[in-house]
Amino acid sequence: MELPDSAESLEAKDTARKLPWGWLLLYFGLIAWGAAYLWAYSPWSTGWSQAKEYEAAQAPAAATNVTHTVLYTAIPALVLLFLAVAMARRKPRR
Repeated sequence: MELPDSAESLEAKDTARKLPWGWLLLYFGLIAWGAAYLWAYSPWSTGWSQAKEYEAAQAPAAATNVTHTVLYTAIPALVLLFLAVAMARRKPRR
């Protein structure tokens, strides 16, 4: 059997007009995460700078920096893992 040679014939009809909820959740989640990250690490919003961060890391109260680093990496990783598992368990439409 020969496949048609056009992009329209290869397009999935069930998702032609509607994105899966996982993609929408990922899209808007990344936008929200980016806005929060921009707010937390911009000099104009919080006064954050690398020099201040370095000086704070020399002090014993550096646990806050570690906590933020873990949160900013662990939360998106857990969301992606959740989406991957949810999409793997999803039954294909027929």
